[in-house]
Order: sequence, then structure tokens, then C-alpha cells
Amino acid sequence: MISKLEFEENSVNYNRRIEPSDWRYSAAIVGMVRFFKDRNIPYIIKGRYLYYNFEDVCNDGKDFEGDREYLLFAEKWFSDKMHHNVVYKRLCRDQFTEETIKEVNEKLSANTVMKKVFKGIKFDGTNAEIIKHLVDDNRLELISNTFCNSTSGYRKFINTSKYRSESADVCRLLGFCVDTGRKTKSIGFCFDKDSRTFNDEVEFDFIPFAFSRSGSSVFINNNTSIDYLLKANDEMEYFLSEKFEEQKTWNSVFYSYSEGAGFIDYDVEVIIKNTETDYYESMFVRQNAITIFETISKDSEFSESLKNVFKRYVKVNENYYINVMGEVTNSILNELSLDDLIERLMKVEYNTDSNTPDTYCLSRLIYINKIIYETREGNMEKTPEFKGSSAAASQVVQYFITNRQENKIKGYQQRLANTLISKDYGRFIEIMLQLSSYTEVPFVFMHKLIQDFEANKNLAYNFINSLIVSSKRKDDTQEGGKSNEK
Repeated sequence: MISKLEFEENSVNYNRRIEPSDWRYSAAIVGMVRFFKDRNIPYIIKGRYLYYNFEDVCNDGKDFEGDREYLLFAEKWFSDKMHHNVVYKRLCRDQFTEETIKEVNEKLSANTVMKKVFKGIKFDGTNAEIIKHLVDDNRLELISNTFCNSTSGYRKFINTSKYRSESADVCRLLGFCVDTGRKTKSIGFCFDKDSRTFNDEVEFDFIPFAFSRSGSSVFINNNTSIDYLLKANDEMEYFLSEKFEEQKTWNSVFYSYSEGAGFIDYDVEVIIKNTETDYYESMFVRQNAITIFETISKDSEFSESLKNVFKRYVKVNENYYINVMGEVTNSILNELSLDDLIERLMKVEYNTDSNTPDTYCLSRLIYINKIIYETREGNMEKTPEFKGSSAAASQVVQYFITNRQENKIKGYQQRLANTLISKDYGRFIEIMLQLSSYTEVPFVFMHKLIQDFEANKNLAYNFINSLIVSSKRKDDTQEGGKSNEK
């Protein structure tokens, strides 16, 4: 919420204040404070309000010069997206290689405004000063056009037709903005346009400076106070730049609590803006989810193995791949089990020509599923059933190998997996009872499945996967023994 007022503090007059009433105003506050600090513009924070002067955030001149401070900050905040900056830095060298000359010429035509400013000019190694002067003379225009139209800049967050405009009837943010000439009746409750709540503010132009600079831009709306807002988002920005310089992904943050990503350690709203979408996504990170991520990251050996598992895109068909990390993260955040993901991976693996499914990926997902079950519902907490299902599978495999019936192992794997995929739980229990009787191996964990199969389904996943792990381990041991005999 924004208010006009007269306020004086330390002999400085302010005429406007903003409160973090929803995430849009919270993000505007973070972006504005970063802007004020960088450009040495006076402001003050008192309680839940940020006090400032409206003239410092709007474009009074309606031109590049009147927007100088805003543009210079945009140039600094998105410096790696400014083609003229790259050109200028390359031209400050004493000598130019063929590679440098080629790179400069590519940048001179990198976008529309670069082509306009440097029309007819080609860098040949001797005209560096001419090009540098053109950059200096046209810097504000270069910044404005590049920032406004960059898929990582203003265009990613806000309708470019509203760029640096006055407040209007409809919010300028993507996903909120509509064509008022055509759709005014549909933007309010019961087709009453006067009931709309999506107010627009000039201050929203500072929202691009509040989100993290990554493909999935993130804003943490910890709006209990402005200080908390600034602290959480500054820590996240620093963490992403330091720890994930090459791969700045939102998902990666959750699995890195052991490396210092503890700035999300409370229930909080998170806003995400992806480059490929024209809307904002909102999620609420709850304490149960945070506990699961912390448990995963504190297991150093397991956490390291996750990097191999979570980077995978499992092929289902020519047009569909499963993004493992994305699905695991969404499941944890929404307090959902990984049952569906595990069953889909089982189905994919058993439909391939390979002899055995990918147990490495499945075993990690089953482990995470166990943590989700324990945290969410308290099932299997401090009980031996999970390890018992692994031990029982190992004994079953040993029985078949001792009796030279290894071919039966794969048959049971497939039959049991198919019952889970088809959700025929009665058939699963029937096969397990037959298997226990045939091998004379007691399945102590089965009473849990008989009592409540849905709540303890992870035990079934673990038994099947452990059958595969144990059989592969036995095969590797036998092959090693044969090679040693030779």
C-alpha cells in the first residue's frame, strides 16, 4: 500500500511512503531500497514503512535524461546483459586480437538499439575511440532499450508497453495486465470492473531489481518487517551468486542447507518468475518442507549423490521427459509423497530393453519418500520396517542364488512392480505371501502393508528396489570371483 504524506526525519522531507501489504509492494520496496543505496538517494525505514520522495522514483522528464539514475542502476544491476558494456571493456585494452575484434563486431549488432547507434560502423582495431565516444554519447538510450526489451530484464517481469509510465487503471505486471479497451468487464468480480483489486503503481518498475538474477527469478516475501525482507533476499542473492555461479537454479537452494542456505528457515511465501512464462508463480514454503530439505542436506554422502540423480531428465517418449529435481522439489513443498514419481519411473524402467531398472535413482527417491512420510504423517518413525524390507529382499536373492534359480528374481521384480503400477495392492500382498512361503524368509514388515497399504507403500517400493540392488550385487561378486579364478 502506498500513501502520500508530508514527513520529516533528520532535516530531510519525504512525501511518500510504502508498506509491504502484498508481495508486489514488498518486492517494490526491496528494489527501491537497493536503488536508493546504490545512487545515494535519501530514504528512511520506520516500522513497516519505507519513506521516500516520489520525484526520486518517477520519470519527471519523460525522457532518458530525466530517468538517468534509474537507468544507471539498471545498467549496474543487469551489467552482464548490457552489450555496450562488453564492447567498452574490450575496447579499453592496449592490443586487439582477431577474436576480440570479432566479438566486438558481434556485440555492435546484438540488438536493435546497438544496430541503430553503431549503424555503418565496424570495428577494425583502429577505431576504438570512435566507438567508445558513441557509447558515452548514447549510454542512456542503450541502457533503456536493452533493459526494457531483455528477456532477463524489464520484459521478463512487466508489460513493456507500460515501461516507466504513470500509474494506470490496471497493474503493469505480467499476469496482471490486460487490454482495458477490450477486457474491462472481465477484470473484476461478477464482471464489475470497479471491483478489481490489481492496482498499478509507478513503484512497481523497481520489482525487477528485487528478484534474484537467474533463469527462475525468485523473491522471498518475508514481509513481517522490511528488515527481514531485505535480509532474506540479500542473503539469497549472495548465496546464488557464490554457490551456484554456473547453475543458478531455485531448486538447488533447497538441497544446500549444509552449505549455508538457511535463509529460508521459517514459513514464508515465495514468488517465482520464469523466463518462459508470462505469469508469476506463488508458493508457500512450510516448516515441514524445510525440515525435509534440512534432513536431506545434512546427510553429506547422500546429498552429494543427489547431484547425479536430480540433474536427470528421464525419457518417457520422444516428446516427454521427467524433470526429476523439479518433481521432487514440488512434491516436498506441497507435502506430497513421491509415490507417483517412483511408480512412473518403475514403469519406464521396466518397459525398456535393459535387464534391470536404474536402482541408483530409485533408491534415492525411495529414501526421500521415507523422510516425507515420517515428517508428514509420522508413519514408520523410529521403526525397523524400512531396513527390514531391505534385509528380507537380500535374503530372498540369496535363496534363489543358492538354489540356482536366479531367473526367478527378475520375474518377481516385474510381477511386484506391475501390481504397484496398476494399484492392485491385494495382488501384491498375495505374491509376497507366496514368496515368503516359497523361500522360507519371514517378511516382518508385511503387517504394516496389510494394515494400511497406502500409508506404508514406501516399504513395497523399497523391497522391490532392494531385490534389484541385491541381485546386481551378487552378480558383480560372482563375476569378480570368476575373473579371479582365471
